[in-house]
Amino acid sequence: MPLRVNLTALENIALIQQFHARLTWLRASAQAQHLLDLAGHGDCAMKRDEDLTPTQRFAVKMARAIVQSRPLLVIDRPALLLPDSPYPTLLASLLHSLSDALPDYQILDYDWNKPLYQGLI
Repeated sequence: MPLRVNLTALENIALIQQFHARLTWLRASAQAQHLLDLAGHGDCAMKRDEDLTPTQRFAVKMARAIVQSRPLLVIDRPALLLPDSPYPTLLASLLHSLSDALPDYQILDYDWNKPLYQGLI
């Protein structure tokens, strides 16, 4: 799901917690900042969508998905979101750094790309 362009990265994540878990802004934004820090992109919290790199945008979307506390996170064809990044390596690094907060996950992609995800699936 695309980010809301009128919100910062932090607001895009915290808004989910405010709505679903009925958290205060202070608590929701602290959790959002924590996830961004875990992902290694805490410095992009005040950036809006247009100012984010594709890697930062992907990290924000991952944090926003994780904060929803779903039992399964489905990552559908990550290369589409990371066209100019070494996405298997980047994805492995991001999944590792978020492992404590990450629910079970599944990566969906074409069969010919499955070797890229060995060790991740």
